[in-house]
Amino acid sequence: MRIKQKRALRRMRRRHQRAWLVLDSVEGRSECEVMDISSNGARLVIASGLTLPKRFGVALVPNSPPRECERVWRSGEMMGVRFTEPR
Repeated sequence: MRIKQKRALRRMRRRHQRAWLVLDSVEGRSECEVMDISSNGARLVIASGLTLPKRFGVALVPNSPPRECERVWRSGEMMGVRFTEPR
């Protein structure tokens, strides 16, 4: 494992906290759970039947401005996202 990968793993925090997917469509917000989060992205648990665009927002606090992100991978209810704007 490379040094950069080891550092990134150390910075990732386990959360298991509620969050909200913020969509531009009429649907508005959809609840999800943050499993892991780092400064670059997060691993989320979402509803299995939920269809999402490639880019959307994730709000970690209710009614807060979302962080813009893009879907990197999805497997069933698990999804990995990369934050597209710096924090």
